[in-house]
Amino acid sequence: MKNPLTAAQKKKTWTFLDGPPFITGLPHYGSLLSSIPKDVFPRFWTMKGYRVRRVWGWDCHGLPAENKVENKLGITRKKDIEEAIGIKKFIDECKLYVKDVSGEWEWYVDHVGRWVDFQHAYKTMDNDYMETVMWIFKQMYDKKYIYKGMRVSLYCPHCSTPISNFEVAMDADNYKDVKDLGTTYKYKLAGQDDTYLLAWSTTPWNKIATPALAVNPELEYIKVQVSSNDEVGKEYYILAKTTLAVLDGTQYVAKETIKGKDLIGKSFEPHYDFYKSDVEKHKDNRAWIVVGGDFVTADEGTGIVTLAAYGEEDLKVMKENNIFAVLHVDEEGHIKKDVPLFGGMYYLKANKAVNDDLRARGLILKEEEYIHSMPHCWRCGTQLYYAPQDAWYVDIQQLKPKLFKNNEAVNWFPAHFKNGRFLKSMEAAPDWCISRSRYWGSPVPVWECECGERFVPGSIAELEAASGQKIEELHRPDIDNVIVRCAQCGAQARRVPEVLDSWIEAGSASLAERHFPFNTSFKLEDFFPPDFIVEYTGQIRAWFYVLHVIATALYDTNAFKNVAVTGVILGTDGRKMSKNFGNYPDPKMMITKFGGDALRLYLMGSPVMRGEDIIISEDEYRNQIKTFHIPLWNIVKFFDVYSEVDAISAADLQFKKPYTHVLDVWAQELTKQLVFEVTQALEAYNTVKAVDLLINYIDDISKWYIRRSRDRVGVSSNDHNDKLAFYSSLYSILTTAVTVAAPLAPFIADILYKHLTGEESVHLINWPTPQQTNSKILEKEVIVRQVVESGHRARKELNLSVQRPVISGITTIPTSTSFEPSDFDAHKEVVKAELNILGELTFKKSGSDFTTEYDITETEEITRERDIRQFVRLVQQERKRLGLQQGDLITIVAPEYPHDAEEYLKKKLSASSITIGEKLIIEKV
Repeated sequence: MKNPLTAAQKKKTWTFLDGPPFITGLPHYGSLLSSIPKDVFPRFWTMKGYRVRRVWGWDCHGLPAENKVENKLGITRKKDIEEAIGIKKFIDECKLYVKDVSGEWEWYVDHVGRWVDFQHAYKTMDNDYMETVMWIFKQMYDKKYIYKGMRVSLYCPHCSTPISNFEVAMDADNYKDVKDLGTTYKYKLAGQDDTYLLAWSTTPWNKIATPALAVNPELEYIKVQVSSNDEVGKEYYILAKTTLAVLDGTQYVAKETIKGKDLIGKSFEPHYDFYKSDVEKHKDNRAWIVVGGDFVTADEGTGIVTLAAYGEEDLKVMKENNIFAVLHVDEEGHIKKDVPLFGGMYYLKANKAVNDDLRARGLILKEEEYIHSMPHCWRCGTQLYYAPQDAWYVDIQQLKPKLFKNNEAVNWFPAHFKNGRFLKSMEAAPDWCISRSRYWGSPVPVWECECGERFVPGSIAELEAASGQKIEELHRPDIDNVIVRCAQCGAQARRVPEVLDSWIEAGSASLAERHFPFNTSFKLEDFFPPDFIVEYTGQIRAWFYVLHVIATALYDTNAFKNVAVTGVILGTDGRKMSKNFGNYPDPKMMITKFGGDALRLYLMGSPVMRGEDIIISEDEYRNQIKTFHIPLWNIVKFFDVYSEVDAISAADLQFKKPYTHVLDVWAQELTKQLVFEVTQALEAYNTVKAVDLLINYIDDISKWYIRRSRDRVGVSSNDHNDKLAFYSSLYSILTTAVTVAAPLAPFIADILYKHLTGEESVHLINWPTPQQTNSKILEKEVIVRQVVESGHRARKELNLSVQRPVISGITTIPTSTSFEPSDFDAHKEVVKAELNILGELTFKKSGSDFTTEYDITETEEITRERDIRQFVRLVQQERKRLGLQQGDLITIVAPEYPHDAEEYLKKKLSASSITIGEKLIIEKV
């Protein structure tokens, strides 16, 4: 589509940032859900006169591609990539894989009406994109927001790489209930043969290397003496006083209470001491000692916990107390081969073996089945564990005050996410591990020398200058072969082996997709921070978060100005959508059947756009046709048919006189209100309200304005000026309504706008200027509608069909209304026509409810009017059955008809003659 903006308008920009989908993934309801608002708002702001850049992007790097290539090559272990395949071949296969972009994307994007540049899509694997990521890394490193260190983070033994905590948190299905053993272990206090500390744990594999136990200094502990029927004082146990339930089934006698702080520093005998010689080599480290930790509670277990290097709090406390850290698990999750008894076992398989050994040695008090939720790899599904990583991290703790401050500048929709889930997730966030021990990704741009000096380039040019090599490829293994001279000692410095977490690429999208700062045609202030982003709730802890971190680290600013958060679309059974469950209708079939507009209105008008989860519903999808498309089409058809019958010209539609008919005046005000309120809703990124306003408006125009204006048009109406006013009014509100509908339902809006105006496209015109409405006019019509409802209610109570005329009526409006009965004089004819009142209609003001009373006396006038209307109804039904148009002239043969109304009937029914015959026969002349 051509650029609709004038030169002056091009100076105004509105920017949105698109979170790119994975390049070989297939579209689904979730991706369609986020794609639609990414079109709604750019269309809206374009119509408001802003220049909007619409560039598609593809996410190419990371485990999704690597896992697929591993499957293709038959790789089951990470080591095979280097030892059997070779990094070069593996990277080449990854490049081939991501070239296979599914054609399905373009079909879906076209059919949901997304206006986007597919042909010039950026890719995160392009050198330009990766160079910006390199520059961002350097900026953060130079600001000391990136460091290398040993920290504990989630680890996947199959992929042999760290996994970000927010990658797992994105999808609740990444957490699965697992059955483990909750075991209470006995640790003998050194020098006290019969006294044991009781510690509870669900990870027997970590008992192989437990160099410390932790207690809470402030907790109260108790020492009990175990007794039995035939022996007293065999053993002593120490545990938190409030956890004595652990001893249920064991007879004991309480001996003394002990403060947790008094247990600190005591030594215990290790279950396994295969690393004793290593401990002795490191004189500054300690082992097999009790330390204090505020994180220890008595809520679960015994109030004493085992410490190992494979826990975040564990390692922190161990470092603080100079406890020797034992790393006894290899990168594939197996106990290292040099560990006695268990070497070579997969860590989960070792659980039973460890407990069997400790039970045989009398070092287990109790074992119980324990079910808990454990994280699993978001790509391969392997159960994860926490492991110490010597890796690259973003110092989130240092950034947190700025992260909190910059969040205040963001407008969140819905608002509760701002200081709710987003703020809470930032408060609890650990430092972000941004390196991966993998292959297909942007390289960690750090060259290290053995002397400890580091070189961190911020551009390809800087790296070329330092290495003397031409850099044409930033992927491994080519980048690994680039060597630089150490500035400190002159020796060779080589790149560290890790690649970057693909989330740092996602978080760099605002800058990297423009190749900023290297592409000087872009000025930062012209596009950053972007005006708008939108994704589902899982991205609160993921994409939204990493964008915010990088923007804060680079510029101490928010990463986006406005953010809309959608919920998740669930299957028909309330579970996650899955082909295995067969719990969702095929999206392509649904779009083909009902159209892209219906999907847009369904999703944009549903609670999912308020961040709530919804269950996919074919009925709700179909219902958009019923509530929007059909009524709108019927209004346009009514306009087409009757304007042709009445020979209305284009000039006639430019009615210049003030509207005087109460229905025209009301419809104009209602349309002003539609423009004003939909503008407000879309400016606030509230599509739910916008869709609701639009559908209610179409309903009001269809069921009230058109319904009550039918007698004003056609051959039976003689008031030419009133006809002109009505057609002009209807034309203006129709063209305005389809213009307002354009961002939400672009297909039908464009078709109808072209049909009504003959112009090129609704998407090339300006948004209507919002105007303040006359609220009194709108309020008065609301009361008129309530009067009509009370009238229909009264007929129902009297079992009186609306087809049966009545002589007169009295309607009462509540005293709480701000209007007087005389204010409704101009509305009486409309109300009388709706309620079929032939004579007088009186308005009164009394009481608290709307009520209507009728004079239902049967008179000759009533009988005559009923017969006329009955005849009209029968003829109209027959015309419709025969498929005749409104303007078609007919002849009527009927067994009987009201002869004294023949001229009226001929005009009303477009009949040249009415004659008597045996049955009703209608023929087109």
